[in-house]
Amino acid sequence: MFKKLSIKIATAIAVVVLATSSSTAYGAGFSLSGKGSSFANAGMQACAAGYTVDDVTYVSTGSGTGRTEFASGNIDWAASDSVYTSGFPTKNYVTVPLFGGPVVFAYSAIGVGDGLQLSPAVVSGILKGTITRWDDPAIKVLNPRIKLPKKAIKVAYRASGSGTNSNLTNYLSQTVGGWTAKSNDMVMASGGLAPGAVAFANSQLLAGYVEDNSNAFGYFDLSDAITADVGIAKLQNADGKFIAPTASAAGKFLNAQTPITGGTDATNGTLNIDFTKVVPGAYQLSIVTYGLAPKRATDQKVSTGKGLAIQNWFKYVIGTCMPAKAATLGYVPLGGALKTSALNQVKFIG
Repeated sequence: MFKKLSIKIATAIAVVVLATSSSTAYGAGFSLSGKGSSFANAGMQACAAGYTVDDVTYVSTGSGTGRTEFASGNIDWAASDSVYTSGFPTKNYVTVPLFGGPVVFAYSAIGVGDGLQLSPAVVSGILKGTITRWDDPAIKVLNPRIKLPKKAIKVAYRASGSGTNSNLTNYLSQTVGGWTAKSNDMVMASGGLAPGAVAFANSQLLAGYVEDNSNAFGYFDLSDAITADVGIAKLQNADGKFIAPTASAAGKFLNAQTPITGGTDATNGTLNIDFTKVVPGAYQLSIVTYGLAPKRATDQKVSTGKGLAIQNWFKYVIGTCMPAKAATLGYVPLGGALKTSALNQVKFIG
């Protein structure tokens, strides 16, 4: 069972004592307040708890709220799984990749353990409501040896504003079609979700719903999937193979992507992910969490004060915390060109 192979993840998260909303690292310098991505929550909590240079707080609000709060100047930095498409900050800002991970399709189908095989088309059908039962022929043909319950599927999804939504709609648009790409509104992007589908503000709430309700289906980060009592699906990739959402399989996919260069400080280092790219052994629906921070003024040669503190915090996440903790938490540390690009972006924070 996939969860049995992942006891270390659950143990690591328990040790960090993850509250679902916030964590603080107590140091002697600046207080750095951050909000945003619930997908990245476990990673942010672990890194904040281990950081002693400055006091770092992080609240899991969802990417959209994080971007809004940063644009309004209510927080020092934000984490988002997607970039701004509206509501840009009035001040100049820098976008920095911090780490990545797989988006998991989780379920509580009665009698079905980990490893249910799903294709992009089946996922799309479940979310849109064209596949309404666990024993639908489209699911049965992919899982001939599994006894599927003759029950209706209870669909759960992230409310509007979610960066996970933005990535998922982009993935479904590229692999299946019939979806609005990079939309954070699942209802609008799908043209109408399954009847009775229930929305949740962050990944932790959605994971709790799937855990507590039989025959439910939803999507969120691997760390929440491991700590919840849910089934974890294998997803068919562009190579035709069904792959479990592990950190290593997500790393294969993300390391095959090319970061944007030659743009602005708001876009350089970000990924325009090709979800159709054939990468053997890769988990296809893998995404990156970005840090948002103020940009240093053009007439300022070096960063000082809180700007320098945010620089050091981001460098710690990228270069120290995630390389040490990502695998046990279900995330992927940056490597290769993506890490080089990210550290270059950090230099412009101020």
